[in-house]
Amino acid sequence: MGVARLRGMIKWKNRARLLVVAVLILAFGVGSWFFYQSTLLSGQADGLFKSGREAEALVLYQRAQALFPLRRDLSDDIAGTKLVIQSSHDYGRIADFFEEYQEVPPLSSLPAIQLAPNELYVPVLMYHHIRVNPMPRNPVWAALNVSAEQLDQQFAYLSSHNYHTITLDELRDALDGKISLPENPIVLTFDDGYRNFYDSAFPLLKKYNFKATQFVITAVAGTSAYLTWEQISIMDKSGLVTFGAHTRNHPNLPDISQARIVDEIRGSKADLEQHLGKTTYWFAYPYGSYSASIMQTVQDAGFRGAASTVYGAVQRRNNMFLFPRIMVDGRFSLDNLTKRISR
Repeated sequence: MGVARLRGMIKWKNRARLLVVAVLILAFGVGSWFFYQSTLLSGQADGLFKSGREAEALVLYQRAQALFPLRRDLSDDIAGTKLVIQSSHDYGRIADFFEEYQEVPPLSSLPAIQLAPNELYVPVLMYHHIRVNPMPRNPVWAALNVSAEQLDQQFAYLSSHNYHTITLDELRDALDGKISLPENPIVLTFDDGYRNFYDSAFPLLKKYNFKATQFVITAVAGTSAYLTWEQISIMDKSGLVTFGAHTRNHPNLPDISQARIVDEIRGSKADLEQHLGKTTYWFAYPYGSYSASIMQTVQDAGFRGAASTVYGAVQRRNNMFLFPRIMVDGRFSLDNLTKRISR
């Protein structure tokens, strides 16, 4: 092979390499530009979302994803924003309440109570909305909306009949044998973090000096139907309300990937801890849905226990990641409820 031809081949290869490098640099530059523009749009969308302009935020999130489709975080932002828009449209409803609705047994077939040495009888009441039901003809909404007047009557009964509200930490300590519980212990829990909890339930907690736990969906905090972080902070400082995590976006956990399950569980814990400056120990499963691996993920995240929608009032130390509750149905008479919590 001649020297001139060899030099020509070397020059051609060098030019080819330079061309490849140039193409890669150009592709990287173009990709970086699209990612940068996508990030700008996403940041603008975040601002709109926080100010309650969810519909406008959704448009920008979608444009940001169109610019850089590989960003999986934008898929979560879009899904969460759609959830908020739908929930606001439906008076603060998160999704299909039929999943979250607890089928309570009739009074005639309540389970018999027989306690083993390591068990405690402690009713854990589960509430959702505290307001006048905006859809009275809908049986599910009738069940999940308890009016402030009803709640006042229920609290008055508990107070006059020597019930004592305790925290979930106190329940766990009692099951561990560290403390003794007062007479007629009861736990009050509220799911989803609706703003009507601050408006209607919190004043009654102060009136009766009752303790409660509120399970918050952290990604929707501050939007129209849900508690603001300022309201959460005020109630936390009162010493009457403990806040637990209810995931970031209220998905049905068994239906999503393990990576998203971890983010929903650990992320909601981190969100609360960042805003409150203290450790969050309690979790509630969205829709009451769980599996053995999801329960393990909750435990691995550092929670002390998790609330279920399983009906019951017998608490066991080895069941603290699936402790039972009694949903307070808005159609219950006071007599119906008192019979369910009496032993």
